[in-house]
Amino acid sequence: MRVPPWLIATILLVLPTIGLAQAVAPPGWQLGILLESVRFSRGLVDAASPSDIAAGLRPSAGTALALTLARSGAVWRGELVAGWAGMRPQADNESVAVLDRTTHLTRMRLGAALERSLLGIGAGSLALGAGPTLDWWRVVGEDRVRVGGAALVALRLPLGTWMLENRLGLGVSGSPFVPEDVGETYETRTLLSVTLGLAVRAPL
Repeated sequence: MRVPPWLIATILLVLPTIGLAQAVAPPGWQLGILLESVRFSRGLVDAASPSDIAAGLRPSAGTALALTLARSGAVWRGELVAGWAGMRPQADNESVAVLDRTTHLTRMRLGAALERSLLGIGAGSLALGAGPTLDWWRVVGEDRVRVGGAALVALRLPLGTWMLENRLGLGVSGSPFVPEDVGETYETRTLLSVTLGLAVRAPL
């Protein structure tokens, strides 16, 4: 029997937190630095070509750096994020990828997330979170603002009064590219991103 996704989500939200008292940071404000490796899907695709050879345009894999401000409770945590990411345009199809080293792309991000600690794992804890994002892209001298959202899974480990966090994230937003960047046959696609990050947090 297949279990509905909504049922799995409900179970996770009401799951008792095992050993959580010693796994989470004390309630209060925390300031953090977040370093992430980010990869993107295509933001433009050539709709006039067969799918197996169609070229597309995406931001290349890059590095993101952010400051976070969080307010933690016993189980829930709210977080604000302000960050920067740098990469280059990458054109590719199923066989070839071409990186444009003459052009820089930058992304400034403001985000918020609500996170819930699910269970204790040894001295650490596993948390799940989600929230909205607002991205300000700088593309070939033009500013483009895109709204989106992000979800994350984080493993938190105590370091004395500090907290170390390993996190995996999935984001969705509007593409920073428009067909005029490449050609009339191209169509805009929703931009997906996958991030792998490390954060260090200190109490305030």
